[in-house]
Amino acid sequence: MLCIATPRYEAESRFFVQSGSGQQGGGGGAASLLTTGNMGGMLGGFVDGWAVRDFLQSRDAMQQLDQKVGLRQYLIHTGMDPLNHLSEDSSEDDLYRAYKASVQVSFNALEQIDVLRVSAFSSEHAAILSKALIGLAEEFVSTMNEKGVADKLKVSEESVKRAEKKALAARDALTAWRTTHGNIDPTATVAMLLNLSSQLEGELSSAQINLDKIRALGNKDHFMLKPAELQVAALNKRISAVRRRLSGEGNTEATQLKSYEALRNTQAFADSNLTLAQQSYQQAVTDTLRLQRYLSIIAQPVPTDRPSSPRTGILLLQALALGFVLMFISRVAMALLRGLRHG
Repeated sequence: MLCIATPRYEAESRFFVQSGSGQQGGGGGAASLLTTGNMGGMLGGFVDGWAVRDFLQSRDAMQQLDQKVGLRQYLIHTGMDPLNHLSEDSSEDDLYRAYKASVQVSFNALEQIDVLRVSAFSSEHAAILSKALIGLAEEFVSTMNEKGVADKLKVSEESVKRAEKKALAARDALTAWRTTHGNIDPTATVAMLLNLSSQLEGELSSAQINLDKIRALGNKDHFMLKPAELQVAALNKRISAVRRRLSGEGNTEATQLKSYEALRNTQAFADSNLTLAQQSYQQAVTDTLRLQRYLSIIAQPVPTDRPSSPRTGILLLQALALGFVLMFISRVAMALLRGLRHG
């Protein structure tokens, strides 16, 4: 059977995936590599460009496009083209084959540009399908952003949460200690007692000198002897009490200071870890901004005014073949008529 090709119109669009760090395609990939040595950004452009290409050629993209615009109505042709077997009752496999025949996506690795070519039975349909596919590509890139950001921030967020819990527990433990011991700052208490001990020792030294002077007089009945002895004894007793309070046995200031310093060091360490975790999280947020991608359109889909297929040469060949067929049929018919007349 002779195949008569149905005219199809094509719409071509060009785009690339741009990252938030400023790394871009559109001919900038190779230039960036040569001028800055940015191999990481170039490889990222390769990965993103191939990912968008593979998505647009996938069955998933076909299904999303079908849900978005009703794909069958644009791929079914009511003409007499025997190559067009798609109908409303066709299977999804038939629809996917028709989709792949109408949608061609290529990736220019050097310039990092995706080229989308869509053919349809009218220029209007080609433009509609092209714009819808570009919308799907933008949604796909947005989905890549969400996954990249989620993966990047997940570890940092968990670290911050753990650090916050530990810092809160350390503060609660320190507050409970202060409430139990009735002492806000044992360090200040110990410093006060050390200062008091130093003052008492100075007073004791002066009192002892005074007592020695009185004794040097050799008068056991001296009216200042007894008060001087009592002063020295009182100062010694006071100094001993201060020293026992500082470092004696039981619940002394030294013991309290040891437990207090342990809790305070734990809190300081937890607060330091929390600060580092928060800084790491902020850095992760900054890094994720560089992971952000968006689709940058270089050329919008403008459909052709004239059919892109079949080509003029093909049409001429088909017309020539049709002419030969018609001529052959006419000669066969004429031969049959002559045979009937002579018979």
